[in-house]
Amino acid sequence: MDDDWEHIAKRKGGVIMGDWTLQSVTAARGQKAHGHVYAPGLSSPLPVFLIHGVEDGPTVVVQGGIHGCEYTSVDAALQIGRKLQPEQVKGRVLVLPIANPDSFYARSIYVHPLDNKNLNRQFPGDATGTASQQLARFLFEEAYSQADALLDLHGGDMIEALVPFSIYTVSGNEELDTKAREMADVFGIKYVIADTGQVMGATDSAMAQAGKLAVIAEAGQQGILSSEWSQQLQDGVWNVLRWLGVIEGDVKPTETQLLHEFDWYRAEEAGLWYPSIGIGEKVKAGQEIGCICDEFGEPLHRYHAKADGTALFIVTSLAINRNDPLLALGDAE
Repeated sequence: MDDDWEHIAKRKGGVIMGDWTLQSVTAARGQKAHGHVYAPGLSSPLPVFLIHGVEDGPTVVVQGGIHGCEYTSVDAALQIGRKLQPEQVKGRVLVLPIANPDSFYARSIYVHPLDNKNLNRQFPGDATGTASQQLARFLFEEAYSQADALLDLHGGDMIEALVPFSIYTVSGNEELDTKAREMADVFGIKYVIADTGQVMGATDSAMAQAGKLAVIAEAGQQGILSSEWSQQLQDGVWNVLRWLGVIEGDVKPTETQLLHEFDWYRAEEAGLWYPSIGIGEKVKAGQEIGCICDEFGEPLHRYHAKADGTALFIVTSLAINRNDPLLALGDAE
């Protein structure tokens, strides 16, 4: 990127120039620190890495574990936090390997166990709200607001199969949207979704509203820790850090496919879910994509594709409750 980061640092009151502190964790220029901080909405402390470069540059947040059972994202962020050293860095990198430790240790799919809300639908949060809303506000104010860019790592939760994809928000700010699209491309995952408001309250949309860059990157599935998918997320982070000028090196070329629609299908009623397509499968409008049956095996509701698309994620749980997600299709048209 072409920004003069030294000028930006001075304009921000020299925040990059001195010590970097998050509660009791402090990293002086050229130092790395890790420890725990305490956030409202959590009963468990939040692990953090602060990597403070010798030279000025952008501030980047890398996080995993917004959803507690997306283990590949946790491992990928953890490995970035362990491997990245301050002498490599221009600027600062904050790594949150487990952004929602209560969900992680409770093995809670989708939701925060203290209020049963999806944390990635609560941003920018509410300091006086429920547990997940308070945590979202803390993360937004104490971490994201310091950052020029957020790399939010995800994967298939305990009952989700998926093909890797990434998401950026289309905000209407042409300059910001162009950079966000480029950052998503640089991350290097084949499918890139341009989110025009289908998923409200997510990290990327909150960052876009604040005029900041963000990408959600998904790899891994079904609560399985996969070194292959973890490495794919790590490789994407390293490439974006090179693109941002945080670390030295050539940006590796990537090939991506832009998807303009992200169509979610949800359960009309509780029952037994039988998907009839597989992840990555291309479907045609009108094609049957799954069926919910009653407890005697009789069909209750058959689902058909609303448009041509690619199956990006599919819920693999036989048990389905009303309003649960079933699958999502990405449409290139």
